[in-house]
Amino acid sequence: MTKAELHFWKHLKIRQKLWKYKFEAQVVVHGYVADFYCHELKLAVEIDGRIHLRGDVKKRDRIRTQNLLSHGVNVMRFSNSHVFREIQQILSSIHHACKILDS
Repeated sequence: MTKAELHFWKHLKIRQKLWKYKFEAQVVVHGYVADFYCHELKLAVEIDGRIHLRGDVKKRDRIRTQNLLSHGVNVMRFSNSHVFREIQQILSSIHHACKILDS
């Protein structure tokens, strides 16, 4: 895992103890490795480094997201810098998405 993924995982593990949703790290989902995944809700969370700003990588990310969506998997993406600056906001967004997907 990258430093950003480790930072996110540390905070997610603490937070998910209060949630009823369980995430796992580095899970294969329909042929792709999701950084973090909740099986119950079919929700993948991706933490993207600077390489994801490159055009070719953006294109692959769009294709990957579309393929996952076609299998009913929702995808949330956050940049490394966002993870380090706004971890609590990110966790709140994820929790909100979980509640919506669970309803």
